[in-house]
This record gives sequence, C-alpha cells and structure tokens, in this order.
Amino acid sequence: MRIKLASWYGDKAPGEEIDVDEVTAKALRRDGLVAEPAEETTQEEQAPSKTAEDPAQPEPETGRKKR
Repeated sequence: MRIKLASWYGDKAPGEEIDVDEVTAKALRRDGLVAEPAEETTQEEQAPSKTAEDPAQPEPETGRKKR
C-alpha cells in the first residue's frame, strides 16, 4: 500500500509517497501522518475514517444572555 505523508516520518519528508504494510498504514493514519492514500481505497478503509469525524455540533449554552 502506498501513502502520501502529511508530516515527517523517519527520514521521509512531507509529501513523499512511501510503501507500507496494512498495520503500519493504519497506525500512521491514526497518528495523523497520512495526507492521503496514494492508491484508490476500498469502501472498508474509507468507512472508519468517516465515522471518526464528528458532525458539527452546536455550541453549548453558557448561561449568559447574548446582547
């Protein structure tokens, strides 16, 4: 699997594409080091990343009146 890096990983600069295995790719995605997959991803791989994003939540009430 090829990925494009979002930040430094070892001696690899941001923007470089590297070959990694599934486990390493998952860990790098979790840590926010993947800018984008260099290959087409399957629906299974896209589903966890989309569920991790929270939809915009309204701001909680602070108890103060707005002027």
